[in-house]
Amino acid sequence: MAYHRIYRYTSIGRPLRPAQLTHKVVLALVLLAAVVGVVSAKAGDFSPAGLFQRALSFMLISYGSWALARELDPDDRIAAFISMAAGMLAALVVNSPGLLIVFTTLALARMVNRSSGLAARTSDSILVMISVFLVMYMTDSPFYAVVAGIAFVLDGTLVKPLRQQWVFGLICFAGTIVYMVDHDMGMGPIAAPESLHVWLSLLFLLIFALNILLLKSVQSRDDFYQKRLDPGRVRGAMMIGLLAAVQGIYRSQEVVILVAVISGICFGMAFRKGFKTPVSVS
Repeated sequence: MAYHRIYRYTSIGRPLRPAQLTHKVVLALVLLAAVVGVVSAKAGDFSPAGLFQRALSFMLISYGSWALARELDPDDRIAAFISMAAGMLAALVVNSPGLLIVFTTLALARMVNRSSGLAARTSDSILVMISVFLVMYMTDSPFYAVVAGIAFVLDGTLVKPLRQQWVFGLICFAGTIVYMVDHDMGMGPIAAPESLHVWLSLLFLLIFALNILLLKSVQSRDDFYQKRLDPGRVRGAMMIGLLAAVQGIYRSQEVVILVAVISGICFGMAFRKGFKTPVSVS
């Protein structure tokens, strides 16, 4: 049984372990991302405070991209670094990429796939739900709460269900209804994409959806008990990542990092020759 002090406070935290080579590389790349952020900020004539904010933002984006990819495709370590690079590229292209939605989706994915090996605490669920509503109101994304509601229901339904999660799921569904009524929103018809980048995003999301359907087994083990992750829960977490990106596809600035992460995973799949070559997990 592996133990880390972070589990005294949360069940969905996964600390970096500097003793591991992979995590050393991640830390080095996160620091490199800060440098890239500062250099790009100087090109835009930012203030000293702006330079610090830019460096911090790039550090969080690089780490968040890598961490989310590890949750959405836990068996493919190479894809996580490709997603990290894709997230950085997206941050350079888009002025204000959504950051809170990345870490909220990361928390939802960990809650569903239980990569830490532990079920979410009540305090974890409350904090995640608050974060969901912050995303919903800050980005005008009522359907993100629906995605979160599905995540809570999955955690309350799949292997070793945590039944109390149904309560949080219903609150999220209710929050969407309240938001839509309060803002006088209707469903309305879905318009066809008008830009190339939206079509490309949909293509990568479709490929990722195919990968979800093809997933049969998972070799990666959880952090706490060192047991293999449940394939059903991993598929559930992948679906949450997919839905989180889909619900904001017409507000590309808000989900650009999510799409970049999924694109990186798809490129990782290409290295596996059309899903046929298994990934070795050390």
